[in-house]
Parts: sequence; C-alpha cells; structure tokens
Amino acid sequence: MILDLVVLFLGAIGIGFVSAIAGIGGGSLMVPFMVLALGYDIKVAIATSLVCIIVVSSSASSIYLRRGLVDLKTALLLEPSTALGAVVGAYITLSLPVRVVKAILGLLLLYVSITMLRRVFKKKSSLKQRTPIQQPYSKLLGVSASFLAGLSSGMLGIGGGVLKVPIMVFILGLPIKTAVATSSFMVGLTASSGGVVYLAKGLVNPLSVVALALGIIPGATLGARCMGRLKPNTIRIVFSLILLYASTRLLYSLFT
Repeated sequence: MILDLVVLFLGAIGIGFVSAIAGIGGGSLMVPFMVLALGYDIKVAIATSLVCIIVVSSSASSIYLRRGLVDLKTALLLEPSTALGAVVGAYITLSLPVRVVKAILGLLLLYVSITMLRRVFKKKSSLKQRTPIQQPYSKLLGVSASFLAGLSSGMLGIGGGVLKVPIMVFILGLPIKTAVATSSFMVGLTASSGGVVYLAKGLVNPLSVVALALGIIPGATLGARCMGRLKPNTIRIVFSLILLYASTRLLYSLFT
C-alpha cells in the first residue's frame, strides 16, 4: 500500500505538469494510470480522480487568473451546462458494467487525441485562428457541447478539459492559450459537481487523494508557469500523444 502511494505521488507530479499546460483536469491521465499501473477498480479511480481534479484546477488556475488569461465571460457561459452534465454522467457510470466504462473512456481519449493531431499537421492555412463568433447559434452549440463535456467528466473522472479546450478553440474561436487557461479554471467546478455523487456512494479513496494531490500541486504549478513559454502546437502535440498512449493501453486491457 505504501509503495502504491509513493508511485501515485511520483506519477502525479508528471500528470499535474502535463495537465496544466494542456488545460485538462488530469483525469484523462490519472484514471488510466491508476487502473493500468496500479490495478484500481475503474469506478474508484474515477471517483478519486474527480476529487483530485479540484486540486489541479485550483493550483493552475490561480496563476492564470493573476495573469489575466482566463476568459471569465466564456467560463460563466459554459459552466452551468457542464456542471449539470457532470452530475448526470456520474449517475450513469454507477449503473454501468466496468468493461463498458473502460471502453467508453478508451474510445473518447482515442478520438480526442487523433482529432487534435490532425489539427496540428494540417496546412497552416487551415490552422488559422478563427475570431470568436457572436451568432447565438454558435453560443448555443458551445453550451450544448459543454453539457457533453460535463457528461464525460462525471462518467469518466476527467475534468472535461479534453473536450472544453477544442470547444472553446474550434466553436467559440478563443486562442489556444486562453482556452487552456479558461478550461483549467472551469474543470475544478465541473469535478466538484460530479465528485459529490461519488462521495455520497463512498467510492473515493482518501489516501490516494492525498498522495495524488501532494504530487499534483507542484507539478501543476510548474506546468502553469512554463505554459507561456511553449508554442501552441507544442502543447497540442504533447497533449495528443499522451492521450493516444493512454487510450491504446486502456482499450488493449479489454482484450487481455
């Protein structure tokens, strides 16, 4: 047990760093790490991850807020539907078989990683940053997509950043660094909504939360400080490759 906690702590440092520069809560890395490396039950891993995501969001978003990188108007527009989705998603996961939950998480991570990599390697003309679109239907699409991001958060123990960042960049037209900072600010609120459901069911492992949190705080703080020095495409590539690896391992585990 002590060795597992040490491994969790060391892994959390790297997870916190990557999570902060990618604008994700870390659950897309924490859940596969706990399930594949340490053999956690996936529902316990999801519940534990959601509580830890609150720590990631707090440590990284505080820096982004001081630097004025967070778009609070966008955050307030998207978060209500995201939080509602997280609550619904948590109840869905509690009713599903473990193998189904693993398959859904693996396929989601695979889809997001491939989508982001395709965006990186398209011609420069197709990567031109779009300006924010003011039409009501675009905002409605962003809010609707954010509900799905919240649903995935509650179901799979992720902060929703793997979907929130693309939503803000490709639907609402925010710059990638603003989207990352805003996503980091939002994921803690989303995780809190879904985490309450799992806490009520007694699925959260307190010692694991402590070990992960102690590693995530310095990792996320360092990542947030380094993010401003990285090129947007570098952030996308690192984010995509890590998710691709995690999804492949998770899907492979279904057949072994």
